[in-house]
Amino acid sequence: MESDGTIKRKQMENQEQKMPPRVAMYCTGGIRCEKASSFLLSKGCKEVYHLEGGILKYLEEVPKAASLWEGECFVFDKRVSVEHGLVQGNFKLCYGCKQPVSDADMEAPEWEYGVTCPYCYSLKSEDEKERARARQRQFETWGIIGGPDKGRSPARTADGVGKSVTEMSNSL
Repeated sequence: MESDGTIKRKQMENQEQKMPPRVAMYCTGGIRCEKASSFLLSKGCKEVYHLEGGILKYLEEVPKAASLWEGECFVFDKRVSVEHGLVQGNFKLCYGCKQPVSDADMEAPEWEYGVTCPYCYSLKSEDEKERARARQRQFETWGIIGGPDKGRSPARTADGVGKSVTEMSNSL
């Protein structure tokens, strides 16, 4: 019987033998490719190529007419997706499941802003949907999740004294 250490060593030896002679890769911003390139070179891969600056640099610099890119690129910020020239794309984010949703998805009966989309509607219980609706109402009322005491200072009165959360709520 072989020990775990022997098995792992044999697996690593097999992986090194299967290392492809050339690797080409790309990622959104280029940073993961830099790290992965170094790793592959350290493991014996002879030729490693990556798209410098990532897809975002490509979309920024290469004119659409000369580009091989099709569609939109998902980004990890409020833009959700970008097109050539880094123009904001058409996709939005479902706050129920964090899935990118298209205009067609937002026309579906399962779409409820801040609650569900066609991808997560059937996966959520009615209790989960109601909690999401309450969260969305709170966001729409206060502009932030958690109310006025979360993430910003209370409003000041003319005499410079801050209002309490209760006073602010009563004044609405």
